[in-house]
Amino acid sequence: MTKLIFSHIHTYLRENLGALRIILPLDENEALELGLTLVNERNETEIKEVLSYLFELALKYAKEGQETDTKRLIEYIKNIGKAAAIAGLEPIVVNTLLLFPQVATEACKQNMENALVSIALAFGEIGKTAAGQKMEASARIASSCLGEMGNTAASRGAKKETIAVIFALGEIGKSVTWQKLGDVASSTVVLLGETGKAAASQKFEDAVLNAELLLQEIGTGAIEKNLKETADMSVRSIQDIGKTADLQGLDKALLQAAYSLEAIKFNAEDRYLMSASIIAEVALLHFERLKIERLEDKLNKISRGKKRSPGTGL
Repeated sequence: MTKLIFSHIHTYLRENLGALRIILPLDENEALELGLTLVNERNETEIKEVLSYLFELALKYAKEGQETDTKRLIEYIKNIGKAAAIAGLEPIVVNTLLLFPQVATEACKQNMENALVSIALAFGEIGKTAAGQKMEASARIASSCLGEMGNTAASRGAKKETIAVIFALGEIGKSVTWQKLGDVASSTVVLLGETGKAAASQKFEDAVLNAELLLQEIGTGAIEKNLKETADMSVRSIQDIGKTADLQGLDKALLQAAYSLEAIKFNAEDRYLMSASIIAEVALLHFERLKIERLEDKLNKISRGKKRSPGTGL
């Protein structure tokens, strides 16, 4: 009901006052509602004004260290960006994505990791939605921004942010692969692989495992869609992560790298995509030299030990 009333007010003002520059409301919720209404009307000029208003508020809150308020404004901006992607308004999607880095910079200065997680997830959601609409430029921008965030987060030891970046890159990667946007898919895989390696260097094993599983999923999807380069890059990225995991003593991640390579190799052979199969096979030779079977036995023993009841000796 509120949305309907607000829409009628906006329509009345436009019809009676002509094409006017928006007098933006002081209330953030009203700004969000107005932004979504303007997306439905495909009014790109005024959507940009609303986004600019919300961006200035987000930046203000970030500079003041108000994390909860910053997160709320990030969510509002994201909602308008996603709606614009669904409506096919790519200039607005690009504009939305380019608002986040400055907010992220201020949030980083204030050590607001939860706000940075929100920004990473916003990039992922908008990028995934844009990819679903075959908006190649928007998906590329989102993944590129995430790649920068991932390296910075890992170097600062920000585990939650690194995990969020990996998840978001994976979501975009799967979407662009499904839509057969080969160039963007390949570049996203590279960024995901680099972030996974950075996570391994920091011994963030949960993040590394997520990266490997996502790369496996993207690689398998690329084989299904006959995206040769993307499949090849997925294999190489998993191999590089596995090598870094080995250097850092991350046994689970090392083992997962071998499992993921084996899965991609099997799928590639099944689809007669021999390039990915050969690359995976060569990569597996490296892991075989590391005596993966012994590693499996070691991890199984550790797992069984953890399942024993304390003090029972069972």
